[in-house]
Order: sequence, then C-alpha cells, then structure tokens
Amino acid sequence: LAPASLSPAERFAAAVGLSCAAPALLLLFADLVGLRWGPALCWAFLALSAAVALWPRPGAARLPRLAWPDPELALLLTVTGLALAVRLYTTRGLPAGLYGDSYHHTVISQLLIDNGGLFRSWQPYAPLTTLTYHFGFHSLSAWVSWLSGAPVRLSVVAVGQILGALAAPGIFLLARRLLGEGRPALWGALVVALVSIFPAYFVNWGRYTQLAGQTVLPATCLAWALLIDRATAPDASWRALVRPAVLAALATAGVALSHYRIAVFAALFVMLYSLYALGARARSWRPFARVSVTGALAGSAGLLLTLPWLLRIREGQMLRLASYFIANNIGTDTGNDQSIVDMERAIAHGLLPLAVIGLAWALGRRRWAGLILPLWAGAVWLAANPYLLGLTGAGIISSFTAVLAAYLVLCPLAGAGLAALAEGLSWLVARAAPALSRAARPLELVAAAAIAAWGLGYQARIVDPSYQLLAEGDLAAAAWVREHVPPDEKVFVNSFPAYADSVYVGTDGGWWLPFLSGRRTNLDPISYGFEAAEEPDYMQLVIDRNRAVLDHPVDSPEAAAALRAGGYAYLYDGPAANPADEYLDPARIDASPLYERVYAAEGVTIWRVR
Repeated sequence: LAPASLSPAERFAAAVGLSCAAPALLLLFADLVGLRWGPALCWAFLALSAAVALWPRPGAARLPRLAWPDPELALLLTVTGLALAVRLYTTRGLPAGLYGDSYHHTVISQLLIDNGGLFRSWQPYAPLTTLTYHFGFHSLSAWVSWLSGAPVRLSVVAVGQILGALAAPGIFLLARRLLGEGRPALWGALVVALVSIFPAYFVNWGRYTQLAGQTVLPATCLAWALLIDRATAPDASWRALVRPAVLAALATAGVALSHYRIAVFAALFVMLYSLYALGARARSWRPFARVSVTGALAGSAGLLLTLPWLLRIREGQMLRLASYFIANNIGTDTGNDQSIVDMERAIAHGLLPLAVIGLAWALGRRRWAGLILPLWAGAVWLAANPYLLGLTGAGIISSFTAVLAAYLVLCPLAGAGLAALAEGLSWLVARAAPALSRAARPLELVAAAAIAAWGLGYQARIVDPSYQLLAEGDLAAAAWVREHVPPDEKVFVNSFPAYADSVYVGTDGGWWLPFLSGRRTNLDPISYGFEAAEEPDYMQLVIDRNRAVLDHPVDSPEAAAALRAGGYAYLYDGPAANPADEYLDPARIDASPLYERVYAAEGVTIWRVR
C-alpha cells in the first residue's frame, strides 16, 4: 500500500511498527466471525504474509531492488539489534514482569490464550465480566506464547523488551520523514536505543501497553504523512489516494487498539502535519478538498474497523470514569501531578541541549517540517492539561503519559543535534587539516561506536530490583499452595491503597497467587478499577474487604476476627516489598498465638489463621 519511493530502511521501520498492530486487528476480526485463534493460525498467517511479500505481482508498483548491504538499513539494523540484545540481557532470569502493571498484563494475555481470542469473563483469575482495556500489547504476548510455547509470564517480559528495541526504527522513521535526511535519523535511532532512559526504563514499571502504542505510532504518522503528501501534490489524482488512504485507515485502527491515549497523540500529529503540508504546498482549493475528503474517509474507515471494539467499551467503567473526570475536573487538583524525577529522566544524558541544537540545525537547513516535533509536544501537553485552555477533562490523558512519550520528540531532534555536531567537527577538521578531511566520516563512526559502548553499559543496568514483586521463591510457594491449600479457601496477602485510595494493590508476589495457584485472595488485577464485575459496586467491596483487616494491627484479635469473617484461612508474605512498609510483619505474626506458620522458604512465609 505504501509508495515504492520509500527507502529500504524506511520500509523496514514502517513494517515493524505496523506489524505490531496486526495481531490485535486479527483477534478483533476473528472474534467477529467466531474464529478461535491459536498457534496454527499464527503460523498460517505468517506463511501467508511471506507469500504475499515474495510473490511476483505483475502490474504492481515495482519495489526498489534491495542492494545489500544498504548502508542506511545496515546501520539501523545494527542499532536495533544492539538495543534488543541489551534489553533481553537486562531481563534475563526475571520470573515475570516488574511492578504492578505486569500482573494484569499477564492475566489478560493468558486469558487471550485460554479463550482463543477476545473474552469477557476473567474467571478463574478474577470475578470480572468485561474486557475494555486496549489489548494490542497483550495480543503480541499471546502470539509469542502461541508461537514459542513459552509461559505467558515470560512472553510478557520478552515482548516488552522487543518493543523497547523497536523504538529505534520508530524514531528513525519520524526523523527521516520530518528532517528529510538519513544521518540525523540514524543518530536519533542510536540515541533512543542506547542513550535515552526512556523507553528502556518502562521495564521497571511494566508500562508495556503505552510502549506498544508508541511502537505503532511512528508508522501511523508515516501512513498519514504519505496520504497528506500525496493529497497536496499538484498532480495528485483521487485514484492515487486510495492506497495511502487504506494504509492510514489500517494504521489508525491499529494504534487505537494498542493504546487509547496514544491514538489521541496520533490525531494531534495528523492535524499538525496537515496544517504544515497545506501551508507549504497548497496554492488552490483543490489540495484542501483532497486532504479534507480523503482524511475524513480514512479516519472514518479507521473508526469503522474499530467500531466493534468501541461498542464493547460501553460495557465497562471507562466511559463512566472519563465522564467523572470531565464533570468534576479532578485532574487539575489530583491525579495529574508530574514527578520531577521522571521529567529529569526524560531529558537526562544531554537530550534537551542536543534537541535544541537539532532544532536550530533544522531551521538553519529550512527543514520546516521539523517544527512539527516541538509543536506536537506542546499539543500533547495541552491535551494532558486542558485547563491551560480553560477546558475540563484534565487527567484523562495524564501528564505522566505525556512525559513518557517525550522521547518521540526529543530523540529525533537530539539525533539532528549530534549530526550537526558531527558536521561541525568535519568542517573544523577540513579547515585545520585539509589532508584529514576524508577521515571525518570514519571519525563519526568511531564516535557513534563510543556512544554505543557507553550506552550498552548503562542500559545493562537499567533494571531496578526494587520494582520486582514476583520472585523465584513465590513460584515455589505457589506450587505449595496449589498442593496444600484447599481450592475453596482464601489467602490474605499484602496490600495498600493507591491512586488516591481508589483501589488496593499488592506489594509483593502474593498479588500473583490467583494466577499462579488458582486460590482466591483479597486482591484482583488492578483492572477491577475500570472493568465491570459479577457483583455490583465491586470496587467498593474490594476496598471494604481490605480495610476490614488493615484497620487493625495484624497481631490483634480484631484483625484475626476480620480475617475469619472474610473467609481467609491463610496469610502470605513474599520476599519482595514495594513499598517496604508492609502490613504482614513476620516477627509480629510469629509471636502471635492467633496464627501458625506452615511454610517458610526462599523468603516466603505462609501462616494458617487459627
């Protein structure tokens, strides 16, 4: 669907981005026709894709012959490969994803596998009855498990690292399209792969759904740029707009299924790129008509492709929560504050000054499309903080989300800044020692290699062990629970209130017990905060059942009575602790006659309530 004018490196970068949206689209369409997905269909689709890619197509637009090695593609593949290698290295040995988000990502991915596609019931893991959460990342994790046979708790980690590595071709694609040259684009790919803290740091939070959306986003931006560029060309015909319009529609549907907030970022990019293209090229009313009509048709087609999913969103709590945010404008007061630490991470390692240099380089070369990047950043920030424009709805798109997407703007411009510094160094060498002018390009490669070597060392230490909730000891303990705890008995695990006390979440591997052992606990995946449940007012029920125990010291008779009233026969304390001040204190519990220790190994302790 894309024009043959794309370079091999651009085609590769767009292909991997769009491919990350394909499984979600396929699972949605399979659900519509009642088709159960599994390993055989995964392999069949890959075989079909290979056949389509390699089969001769008489009369089709001739693709550029790949003269291997294409230098630009070879360098991009090298950077991407280094990023993938170091990200997989950093997560070696992890039994599951880190922090809280990884738990519900794992459960959703497993339910996709268990149900052969989309589902509504979360049983046997939680009493929830809807799936309205964007599932692009989970479909990728399910595919990896289907194709490899790996446990889904490991495929979640692997896919997260693959997506982190694919930020390199994504940044390359944005920089190549908006800055118009390969050198700043390659530098930008190197920056995001091995210099920038984000998105590599996402591994510590399990922030993989946003990463999935931001992997599809650059390819979506390219698809729309191709359509808009063609529509604003003086010799454009309506027929020539069909293929890029179809590509834009598919990309739009893909990014919407991958992450709702990132779909808004895509829409803001399309708006800005349209204004730029029309301002730069339109000399009559015809380009305006073509952009308006084809844009409306492509956007409507993208919405139509996702309509079955959009209708399902009404079943959960998301629309009600969004309405509450808008009606009460609570994001201006709470829930939308931005951590200074995260902002410092976003611009660390000189990204901000390099981006300023890169912007100056773009303006000096009259690469006016480069101005879209800072304007895009401003538009996203206003979307996250609409009160700056006198509008309500702050917090629906959080400032945190905007900061975690800042690398999409900073890294292309920082790449241009490094390219500008390399050009300046070449100029100085040529002036000072003309005989050494031919050594400028090898010196640039040496500098890139030095940055890559430093970046590999830094990125290898990106994982913060304090964010690990599930440890190896929890896996062994879960096996013990499956064998020794009757299926109808419940286990009380460490929890604490989060998100302005609106939900209770876990602090250690006990949160994973329903998934690993099949036994119910006082906690569910955090999805209970926005999905419908089997019981009305389930969110409040979860809050009440946790507070009933946590309001009393664990070694008090009141706590033991509340545990018995709630049907909890066991207590579980894991080796991890985040935050460190956990409710279940082993020393106090061991000293109390109200409990009996029944298991202690590898940092896990389990007690029976007497």
